Amino acid sequence: MTRVAVLGLGNMGSALALAFARSGHETSGWTRSGPGTPAAACQASDLIVACVLDYAATYEVLAAPGVTEALAGKTFVQLATGGPAEARGMAAWAEGAGVAYLDGSIATYPARIGDEPTIIFYSGQREAFDRHRETLAALGGGPAFVGVAPGGAAAADLAWLSFLYGNMVGLFQGAAFLEAEGVDPSVVFDAVPSFGIEIAAEAALARDLIARSDFNGDQAALSTHLAGMEGILEAAEQSGVSSAFPRLVRDLTARAVAAGHGEHEIAALIEVLRKP
Repeated sequence: MTRVAVLGLGNMGSALALAFARSGHETSGWTRSGPGTPAAACQASDLIVACVLDYAATYEVLAAPGVTEALAGKTFVQLATGGPAEARGMAAWAEGAGVAYLDGSIATYPARIGDEPTIIFYSGQREAFDRHRETLAALGGGPAFVGVAPGGAAAADLAWLSFLYGNMVGLFQGAAFLEAEGVDPSVVFDAVPSFGIEIAAEAALARDLIARSDFNGDQAALSTHLAGMEGILEAAEQSGVSSAFPRLVRDLTARAVAAGHGEHEIAALIEVLRKP
């Protein structure tokens, strides 16, 4: 069992601490509104996990008296939200302080911390990840190491949030369509499990096409998708609901078709997303 300290006990931090404790790890926590100091929590632990608002807030904790000295020779995991550049900066700080560093990204909400399907992405020092992998598995069944580049987990976080927000906006767009026709929007919410199967299948196909930089396939041409998106945009305007989201998707797809990807699979959209 590992001695773990969780710095930051908001909704997510509390869920992390509870998951570690339930797995039998000796767990302590620190929060600004409670007793004790972050240095004391770090001193008493082997694995220190920070889950505060953002990287700036993490730096504030690290600047507290005695924290840097207490972290020396130990593993520090940063789970705040931020971008790859911030992760690289934190990794440079850790190297200078003699601290083993992992940057992490939590792809779920607090309610699902500890569940078997939950994935948390990590990047940074592979040795530190391997040493603490079993401990980190307490937070979910899938601790995923994405690479030694410090910004890798932050990039995975951007991928997760882009997926989340895109899907949720699309879901709410559908609910608006249903309401405009006097239909209970629970119709679309109840269908999400079936939608998930289709998305997973499409994602698997897209992964392989992107990996080999060949977007040819036999499922649906991008020009066919564009026609469908034009129909959604027209329906939005006729129904009196917002057309902002379907217009954004249509415009991206039209760019890809204009660039010569009309007969390719929808994965070819990555070509216009790679460029400004």
